[in-house]
Amino acid sequence: MTYFKEDINNKNKIEILPMIDIIFSILAFLIISSLYLTRVETISVDLPKASNSIKQNNKFVNISIDKSGNLFINKKSIKFQDLKDNLVNLVNENKNLVVLNADKNISHGYVISVLDVLRSIDGLKIGLSTKSID
Repeated sequence: MTYFKEDINNKNKIEILPMIDIIFSILAFLIISSLYLTRVETISVDLPKASNSIKQNNKFVNISIDKSGNLFINKKSIKFQDLKDNLVNLVNENKNLVVLNADKNISHGYVISVLDVLRSIDGLKIGLSTKSID
């Protein structure tokens, strides 16, 4: 077998820069793709529209009523009878604002019943969530 003179003097080496480029490319791909893998668990509520909606950025307790009439406090399902007890435990001096997200197709009487329970708690501020008209 014959060897060329160039091959005998040439020592094997590993180039690290292309390997680093490939590793960073794979890392960037994984980071970007993981941003789209987050699972958002929200209550599906079709809010009514209002022209004078104001966005609220304060900390608040979120009460949702979906189109089936199920009641949720901060995405946790509860029964109507337990609403006041659970809400009194959550509300303190820092979180005395409650925002009610009620589906527009839910019975008006049920929303009024929930509002009646909310109004029975002293010092509680109540807001109704709506969609803004674009």
